[in-house]
Amino acid sequence: MRTDFRLGDWIIRPRRGYIERGNGIVHIHPKPMAVLECLAASGGEVVQRDEIFNTVWPGVIVSDDALAQCVVELRKAFGDSAHDAQIIRTIPKVGFCLIPPVTTLTETQPASGGKLRFIIFGVLAAAAVIVALYQFVLTDEEYTTPITVEEAGASIAVLPFVNRSARPGDEYFSDGMHDELLSRLSRIPALKVISRTSVNQYRNTDKSLPEIADELSVATILEGSVQRAGKQVRINVQLIDARSDTHLWSKTYDSELVNIFAVQDEIAAAIVAALKGQLGIDVEMRPQMPATANTEAHDAYLRGRYLIAKRTSAGVESAVREFERAVALDPDYAIAHAELAIAVILAGVSFYQLLPWDEAIARAETHANRAMALDPDLAEAHAALGRLAWVNGAFDDALTAFVRALQINPNYSIVHSWIALVYGRVGQYKEILPHQEQALRLDPVSIVAMNNYVHSLIELGRLNEAARELEKIRPIAPRVYADYRGRLKAAGGKWAYLALGGLDDLSIIPGDLRAKGLLSWSFLAIGLEQEARAINDSPDSSFLLAIGRPLEAIAAAEALLAEGRPNISFARRSLGMAFAATGDFARARPLLEDSWQHHGRRITVGVFGLESAAALIAIRRDAGDDTGAAELLAAIRDDVRRLREAGFVTVSYISTDYEEGLAVYLAGEREKGLALIARASEDGYFIWPNKAYLKEFYEDPGFAPILANQAARQLRERERFLEIVCYDNPYEDFWQPTEGTCKQFFQ
Repeated sequence: MRTDFRLGDWIIRPRRGYIERGNGIVHIHPKPMAVLECLAASGGEVVQRDEIFNTVWPGVIVSDDALAQCVVELRKAFGDSAHDAQIIRTIPKVGFCLIPPVTTLTETQPASGGKLRFIIFGVLAAAAVIVALYQFVLTDEEYTTPITVEEAGASIAVLPFVNRSARPGDEYFSDGMHDELLSRLSRIPALKVISRTSVNQYRNTDKSLPEIADELSVATILEGSVQRAGKQVRINVQLIDARSDTHLWSKTYDSELVNIFAVQDEIAAAIVAALKGQLGIDVEMRPQMPATANTEAHDAYLRGRYLIAKRTSAGVESAVREFERAVALDPDYAIAHAELAIAVILAGVSFYQLLPWDEAIARAETHANRAMALDPDLAEAHAALGRLAWVNGAFDDALTAFVRALQINPNYSIVHSWIALVYGRVGQYKEILPHQEQALRLDPVSIVAMNNYVHSLIELGRLNEAARELEKIRPIAPRVYADYRGRLKAAGGKWAYLALGGLDDLSIIPGDLRAKGLLSWSFLAIGLEQEARAINDSPDSSFLLAIGRPLEAIAAAEALLAEGRPNISFARRSLGMAFAATGDFARARPLLEDSWQHHGRRITVGVFGLESAAALIAIRRDAGDDTGAAELLAAIRDDVRRLREAGFVTVSYISTDYEEGLAVYLAGEREKGLALIARASEDGYFIWPNKAYLKEFYEDPGFAPILANQAARQLRERERFLEIVCYDNPYEDFWQPTEGTCKQFFQ
C-alpha cells in the first residue's frame, strides 16, 4: 500500500513507520506495519493467514508466532484487546480483519496538528539522530561496521527467479531452477553464495539492487525469470555489478526439458567467466556429474525441494513422497536419495514425529548410503550421513561427514550450523563460533543461524554483541527473541528474568511443551517448586531428581531406555545418573562406564559432562579404583582448558570456574576449589545441592556460606518475579500462579 491512510480516528503513516491520533505518535516495527497494510488493502474483508504470510514474508519460511507477535504489537500500539476488539478482529483458524473503515489520506488532507507539527517533528528527529550518532561514536567501541560491497570480493546473491509461465502452479519449477543454480554456484570454493532462505526475502521487493547487495554484503547479483510451456523452457538471466548497478552479462536460453541440466551448467560457467573477466575475481568451477536424464524424476525432485522448504508438517510429509517418487523413477538419482534421507530424518527424528524413530533411521540409512555409492563427491550425501550419525550419537562420524560436505560445498549454510553444534559435542569449542558466523554470513535471515549465534555470544560473555544480534531476530522469530532476551537480562545471576523470558516465550504459543519444560527449570532456580511442577507436563529424570523424587526419576529414565530411540547411549547415561544421584552406585556403574567409553573417554559439555564425570569419580573411588578416578579428573581439567581457550564464561547453567573448582576440590585442593566455586556462584551459576555422589562436597563447612549466598539470591530473584506477577500479572491470559504462591508472597 505504502500510502498514508485513516483507520477510524487513527492516521497510519507506513513510509514513516508510525501511527498517530491527536498529538500522540506510536512507532511501529516494519513487519507489523506491513501486516497492517495487508489488512487495510482488503477493504474490511477477512484476510487469511496464508495470504498475509505470502504478502509480508514472500518466499521466506516463518512460523505462525511471527504473525501472532505482529498482531500483538499492533494491538498494543492501538490500545486494542483480543477479548474486546475495536481495531483488529481475529477470525479463529482463518485470519484477521480490520473493524474501523479505511480511507486513503490524500496529499491535501492534513493530519491533526498540520504542517508545522511535522516541521517540528523533523527538526527534533534530526537532532535526535545527531545525538545518537555522537553517543555511538563515543561509547560503542566494540561495534564492527557491515561489510561494504567493495569488501565483499567474490560473492553473489541469486535473487528468486520470476515465474513467467502461464500456470501459477509452475512456481515450483522456477523455484527449482533457482535452487539448482544456487547449488551449482555453491560448489565453487572461492565464491561466497548467499543461501536460498536469505535471498527469498527479496521476492517481489521494491528495494534497489545496491540496497540488497549492501544488506547481504555481496558484490554481484543475478536476476532471472523462467517460462515453461509443455516441454519447452525459456530462462532469462542477467548478472549485475552491485557497486555500480550496471549489467555485466545477460542472456536468454531456450531449451527442451531434457537439456535443462546442460543449460544450468552453461549459465553457471558464464557467471564464472564474467566474474573472472570483468571483475578480475579468481574463481574456478568444479565439474559436476549429471543428476538425472529422467525429466519426470527431476520434476518430482524439484517439487520435493519446494515443499520441504516450507518446513511445515504437511510440507515435509509431501516432500518425502515426492523424493520417493523421484528415486522410484530413477533409482540412480543420487541427490534425490540424499535429500530423501534428510527429509526422512526430519520427518521422524524432529518435532514433526511423522514416522516412528526406528523406521525413519532405517530408511534414512538406506538412502544416504545409496547416494554415497552413486556419487561420493556429492555434498548432500555426506550431509545426510552426518545427520544420521549425529542422531545416533556418533559425533565423531558426524564431524567427519560434515567436514567432507563443506570441502565439496563451502557455501552449504545449514551444514555450517550443524557442524558448529557437533564441534561442541566433541569438545572442540574454539571451532564453534567461526562456523556459526559463516552460517550467518551465508544465510543472514536464518532463524537457526541467528539462534545459535546469539546462544554462543551469551555463553562467551559478549553480551553487547548478543543484544545487537537479538534485535535483528525480533521481527523474524519473536519466540527466540523472547527466550534469549530473558537469558541476556539474567546474566550475573538475575534468574527472575529467565522465568519472565520463558513466560514471554510461552505467551506466543501457550501450550508449547518445550517452552513449558524450560520454564519449569527457571521456576526451580528461583525457588518456586510448586510452579515448576504445575507447568512441566512431561518431566524427565533430571527434573524429577531436582525436585527430590528419585524413584520417579529412575522410572522415567527406564521408560526412556525402553523406547529404543537411536541414541541409546543418552538413555543409558540418564538412567546411570538417576541411580548415581540416589546413591545406588552398583547399578549406576555399568551404565556410566559404557557411556564414558561410547563418548571416547572424554568430557564435553552436553554429552558426558562434568556431572557425569563427578558421578563416575565417586563410583570408582567407592570401588577402590583411585587410578580410574584420576583418569576422569585429568579429563575434566582438559575440558576446562578447552573451554577457557574458547572464552566460555559463567552463566546460570554452565561455568568454567565451577567445573575447574569441582575438579581441584575432588583432587584434594580444598581451598582453591571452594574459592573457584564461590566465584562461579557469585557470577550467577546455580548449584543443585542434592546429589549423593557429591555428598562429601555438600557437607563441607566451606560450602555452607556459598549455599547461603545462593539462597539469599534465590529469595531476591523470587521476590523480583512475584512482584511482577502477583500485583498486575501481564500473563494472566494463559498463566496464573498456583494457589498460595502470591498469598505467601504478600504475607
